[in-house]
Amino acid sequence: MHWIALQALPPEAGAHLPEDDAPALQRALGWQALRFTPRVTLLDEAVLLEVSASARLFGGLRALVAQLMAECSVQRAHGPTAWVALARLRLRQGSGAIDALPLRTLSAAQAHLAVLERIGCLRWGDLRGLPRAGVARRFGQPLLDALDRAYGLLSDSHEWLVPPEVFDDTLELPALVESAPALMFAAQRLLVRMQAWLRAHGSGLLALALVWHLDARRDVPPCGELVIRLGEPAQDMAHVGRLIAEHLAHTSLPAPVHTLGLRSLDIAPLAPASQSLFDQAQRQGDSLAQFIERASARLGPGRLRCWVPHASHVPERMQRWVNAQDEIAALGARLHRAQREPVPQLRPEALYPAWLLDRPQRLRTQADRPLYHGELRLLAGPQRLETSGWAAQADAPAEDSAQRDYFIARSEQAGLLWIYRERPTGGRLATAWYLHGIVG
Repeated sequence: MHWIALQALPPEAGAHLPEDDAPALQRALGWQALRFTPRVTLLDEAVLLEVSASARLFGGLRALVAQLMAECSVQRAHGPTAWVALARLRLRQGSGAIDALPLRTLSAAQAHLAVLERIGCLRWGDLRGLPRAGVARRFGQPLLDALDRAYGLLSDSHEWLVPPEVFDDTLELPALVESAPALMFAAQRLLVRMQAWLRAHGSGLLALALVWHLDARRDVPPCGELVIRLGEPAQDMAHVGRLIAEHLAHTSLPAPVHTLGLRSLDIAPLAPASQSLFDQAQRQGDSLAQFIERASARLGPGRLRCWVPHASHVPERMQRWVNAQDEIAALGARLHRAQREPVPQLRPEALYPAWLLDRPQRLRTQADRPLYHGELRLLAGPQRLETSGWAAQADAPAEDSAQRDYFIARSEQAGLLWIYRERPTGGRLATAWYLHGIVG
């Protein structure tokens, strides 16, 4: 078996970690390590990986260790658990090297280190030479069990790490924060942990909630919340962080904040951006959905609008303009579906315009042929549309009724246009041509 021991680094080099923050960092490091092997366990203050089955997939043990160091926020394991892993790897060389290890490198001995040093027990061999009954009676059986496991005399039973179904983590702030934008420092640390959790699941984030707990001494609600929904599954925490920063810039806090929490609301399987196994070739730049999310957050709700199809037989009512921020999830789903599905063959009657004019523009004619910056050449049509019967049955407004023949026409100056000709009615032979939309 091949074991690798990792120990988490604090976000800032040399920073003092709160006591309850170290386990969260260790857990996040374990989630990151799950990308390299399914056999990951949290043991004492380190993360242990059993990589004998997966090292070959990464080009060997040395290449695997190099990639681990490059992608995980870790330092080379040198703590107590690291020595345990080293001892297991060197069992075949004899126990002499293990006997010489300093006792402080055995995690189970940390609580009794002062007493053991006073009696001259400084190395593993010294502890192993003491009477076992006396050690168990004075220091407890777990110390002897840990020593036996390190020497390979007692079998190990590990509980392999499994990421939770929902990410829910909190971070106590070192001081009260009175400005919402100042929460981004703590939010970034929580986002790093969330990214490790998402990678362990192989999923992308669709919705999250940022929760801040307010000072209980103020006469305000105990907490506030910011909910952000994404248009497409994302593991890019840089984009999510920019969205949170934009929203916090428009948020005012009724009281100082002492604790910040981050919770996942919805995730979805993440389709790989490339056919490569290890993400070397990723898409460059932001997607359309990411641009809409960022622009909506910066401009404010209701400022950015998009059109959505609407079930109607009247062209003027076939699309509605809605708030892009409200429709971003559905828009992202349509974009992903359009990228995955093959493009169907277009028929002339399916060539509806991408852009409709607010009001149809009447065109000049010459010998009953429409003109728009020159003569138009008809390419497809007619597509006959008549809604007077449906409008009458549905008690629709009079302007909803239409009797038209639509054509796709080419203009040398304006490209493809969607035009129509009114059908003669009531004995009227003269007809008029109108420009209704731009195809492309």
